[in-house]
Amino acid sequence: MNHLLPGTFASLAFLSSLPLLAQLEFGGRPYGIDRSLHGLPEPPVAVMPVVDPAPLLAEDEARAAQGIKGPWRFGINHITDLGLDNSGVWSVLPNGDRVWQLGIECPAAFSINFEFNTYVVPEGARVFVHTPNGEHMGAFTAASNGGFTEMGVAPMTGDRITIEYIEPAAVAGQGDLRIRQVTHAYRDIMGTTKGLNDSGACNNNVICPEGDPWRDQIRSVAMIVTGGGGVCTGQLMNNCAQDETPYFLTANHCLDGFNPATALFRFRWESPTCTPTQNAPTNKVISGSQLLANNAGSDMAFLQLNGTPQESWEVFYSGWNKGTTAATSVTAIHHPSGDIKKISFEEQPVTTASYGGAQCWRVAAWDDGTTEGGSSGSGLWDQNGLLVGQLYGGQASCSFNVNDYYGKFNVSFPFLQQWLGDCGTTLPGLDPATVSVPELDEAAGIGLAPNPTAGTVLVTLPALGEGTAVLRVTDALGRVVVERSVARGTERLTLDLGGQADGLYLVDLRQNDRRVVQRLLLER
Repeated sequence: MNHLLPGTFASLAFLSSLPLLAQLEFGGRPYGIDRSLHGLPEPPVAVMPVVDPAPLLAEDEARAAQGIKGPWRFGINHITDLGLDNSGVWSVLPNGDRVWQLGIECPAAFSINFEFNTYVVPEGARVFVHTPNGEHMGAFTAASNGGFTEMGVAPMTGDRITIEYIEPAAVAGQGDLRIRQVTHAYRDIMGTTKGLNDSGACNNNVICPEGDPWRDQIRSVAMIVTGGGGVCTGQLMNNCAQDETPYFLTANHCLDGFNPATALFRFRWESPTCTPTQNAPTNKVISGSQLLANNAGSDMAFLQLNGTPQESWEVFYSGWNKGTTAATSVTAIHHPSGDIKKISFEEQPVTTASYGGAQCWRVAAWDDGTTEGGSSGSGLWDQNGLLVGQLYGGQASCSFNVNDYYGKFNVSFPFLQQWLGDCGTTLPGLDPATVSVPELDEAAGIGLAPNPTAGTVLVTLPALGEGTAVLRVTDALGRVVVERSVARGTERLTLDLGGQADGLYLVDLRQNDRRVVQRLLLER
């Protein structure tokens, strides 16, 4: 079936600041993988209680029969109190640095994820998570959590992980880590043993030809790990300033057991082939958000992510329609049953309805695809590719494909206007790749040497016009770490980033309404 998008939107070109880079991980290799080389002992293991999945699966089926589509549960949370002071083992390296290790085992789990309710990591310190087979995440650093003191850590496959904290001698005793919650996954959301296409067979992978007219909207959608053990869906939203602020829309009922500070947002988990379904990287993850607004009357929750997706993720910020006219056809993009991303279509107009006390658009019967648990919060796009609502619930499934209800975006909008702005009834989406930024000069550029640098870098500047220019260096989360005024005639200057964490930085020179930007890698 062909599902054509009648309207297309011109690319937007305007002066805008570069997007922040959501660099949760900064690379490197944990010492514990090569334990014998570093003289590290086997860490003690905190073993979590055994989980019987049978009654949990029965509860999940009962919820689905009631039309409850989220959060779709995949794991059970174990409440813990594990920290640097009461668990694990410390070792001192020959150079005086210290290493803390703790193993965690969830017997027979498909994967393990956890939350730091205290995450204080001084400059230069690093946190890793690794498995017995050498798979690892990190390094997580002081720049990994947007300056907040809580952080969720994404699932890792298997039933055993090791958490490793490396603290340089210069900052000894300044770090503080505490694990409040460990999640035992009794379903596979990593696509390792099943995972892929475990949702209903009528669902379409977004890479299939049906998805071609919707490539932009598809890139806005992410899977959310809520409350440690549940899954919902949501999407990035454009705003009238079109400045790539990472606003994110999902469903109010997805806030059940939800801690915005430790929620995980997995982007671009999409099969690279239409059939058979294949897995894709699961590491395009942002950890943490802030709840800005919610409204039960339209089942809406509105967040701002703690970081902006990296340029390489090629995300899209969805446009929207706050009008009251019913769409003549609609499209849904979602993660049903925590599965890899899918797309569904209804070729008939939606109608007004009430569901669970909320004002909704009703999809009477999907023509192609469906929704399931885990689809909650996913967007509903009209025939012009603009978002008009997010999924609340309904009875639709591959076997009984009728009645889905989406909270109306026009009802939500008064709660969102202070962030999205008021620039008319509709706003097209934003593709960051199409945003152009005027440069200081056609041949202008910033010279950085050396690049990568271990801390000190010589900056060679382009010719400047009248007036004072400003040179800023921002880290991976957009925080300004250096700012200097630069007078006309200045040809070069030296920056010292020795006190900053390893990672990618942006060196940004602005004068009046012109700018030039260069990337700098700090690597020791």
